[in-house]
Amino acid sequence: MRKPLLPALVAAVLLAAIFGALGRGAAPASLTAEGPVWRMRSGGLLYWFHATFRVEKLFDAARDPRELRDLAAARPRDVERLRAEFLRRLRLPSLDRVPESGKGWLEEVGKNGYWGPPSPPGDGK
Repeated sequence: MRKPLLPALVAAVLLAAIFGALGRGAAPASLTAEGPVWRMRSGGLLYWFHATFRVEKLFDAARDPRELRDLAAARPRDVERLRAEFLRRLRLPSLDRVPESGKGWLEEVGKNGYWGPPSPPGDGK
């Protein structure tokens, strides 16, 4: 007879909640791409990279949710640290390897195992 999975599920949810409450950095940083703009949240900071213009920005996500005050010049060490994390997440050696725009984005990110182009309607995937 199989044991119910409910106790294991409850334990997993509780552990995730505890680590989330304790560390805030225990959960993986979110990484999104909208056209040529990549955003990666890590702790309370938001790293922003515009791949077409090759511009990096840094924002305090809690104090500046509208991304109006770029902190990159004032906090170069944070930019350096988040850039390294960003490249590690994309499995790329440098920002030069991030595709500039368009279809190349989805193809490159798909190769790295994050996501690929959407399935056609009715494909069942």
